[in-house]
This record gives sequence, C-alpha cells and structure tokens, in this order.
Amino acid sequence: MKEAYLKSLQMIKRLNIQKEEEYNKLLHNYLILNVESLKYISQTRSFKKIIKIAKEVA
Repeated sequence: MKEAYLKSLQMIKRLNIQKEEEYNKLLHNYLILNVESLKYISQTRSFKKIIKIAKEVA
C-alpha cells in the first residue's frame, strides 16, 4: 500500500497535477490510488495539501 501511495504522489509531482479532475483522468491508465484512498492515507480532505506533500516527496 505504501508503494502505491508513493507512486501516486510521484505522479502528481511529475505531471504537475493541480486539480482532482486531472488526477482522476490518470486512474484509468496507471496503477495508482483513487482520490479517496489518497486522502485517507494522507489524513486530509484537501487535495491542495496532498499536492504540497507530493512536492516534498523525492
């Protein structure tokens, strides 16, 4: 699960995702977590906070 979480954050960072809608379009093509799972693991309801977390990931 942690691997999928990190992969999801890296995709946000690499593709410069700014909105949930953009992220949702990736779900069909890549093996990444859906938005609700990403929010649950990040312990936040804000996608903007998840973007900030993604920018800090190596």
